Amino acid sequence: MLKLYLMEAEPLFDAENRARAQALVEKERSRRAAEGKQESAQALSLAAGLLLAYAVLQAEKQAAGGEASCECKEEKINPVYVSVEEAIAELQGRNPVEIVKAPGGKPSLPDSRGLFFNLSHSGAYAACAISDREVGLDIQECREAVSPAVLNRVLHEMEKDSCTGLSEEEKAAFFFKLWAAKEAYVKCTGEGLAKRFSALFADWKGGSVTDTERDVRRKLYTVKAPDGYALAVCTETEN
Repeated sequence: MLKLYLMEAEPLFDAENRARAQALVEKERSRRAAEGKQESAQALSLAAGLLLAYAVLQAEKQAAGGEASCECKEEKINPVYVSVEEAIAELQGRNPVEIVKAPGGKPSLPDSRGLFFNLSHSGAYAACAISDREVGLDIQECREAVSPAVLNRVLHEMEKDSCTGLSEEEKAAFFFKLWAAKEAYVKCTGEGLAKRFSALFADWKGGSVTDTERDVRRKLYTVKAPDGYALAVCTETEN
């Protein structure tokens, strides 16, 4: 089972909507949002929290209804777009989701009954992936051109040839797509950004990200991202 949810955070620039959302997300996220000074950062964080609570609710409904889990056999995921208004309406009357953190800092659900999640936000969007196995997610707004030094630091040797002949705009889109895949990988494994990205090889055609130093692989899904964004999801491979 793998589901991906996306939310535009703009409605949470409204103070009333932010206050309503703060009552529905996990306590630590609510506290950080209340103390934050940048409206855009508050809105994105609260959107991610709303999506997590919404995703958990949908999974609980599915389980309670005895519905078969949504097995993601395809290599491509089509995200479900959820509005702020829809999420707030669905979550009324529910206690906020509780979050615990592993020693390495990776968040999880207590007594999760086999549910794993990951959150990300960038630009105007927040995203939440929920799965029955460890999952990593990253969304990146594709911005300005990327310097050769950054490309050299992030790209694996097998990826560098693909940059040859690309325009600056194409090169930036290529970079952010690779970055999203690699960040999804390290969030899935729990290694975080301390991992050397140039040791990771993102194979979109083969549907995997491989740590070439440790010969560890995670499944990579192609995701239909909003225009101007890169979006990637990684999960543990099936046994």
